[in-house]
Amino acid sequence: MASSLLSDREIQIINKIAEGLTTEEISQDLKLSPLTVKTHRKNILKKVGARNTPHLVNYAWTNGFIEQ
Repeated sequence: MASSLLSDREIQIINKIAEGLTTEEISQDLKLSPLTVKTHRKNILKKVGARNTPHLVNYAWTNGFIEQ
């Protein structure tokens, strides 16, 4: 199951992406460097097999990772 593959931080970042935040905004909000956010995003895409950000958001919505 994907939830066991994703860390709490990665799930936080997925939610921020789904909110429409940019890498810079996510980095400021979570007090991370932009490079760290980019690395997390790349790792998340790879872990869940998503091709791009819209695919990732769709995957996250379908699998209950996005908070309402």
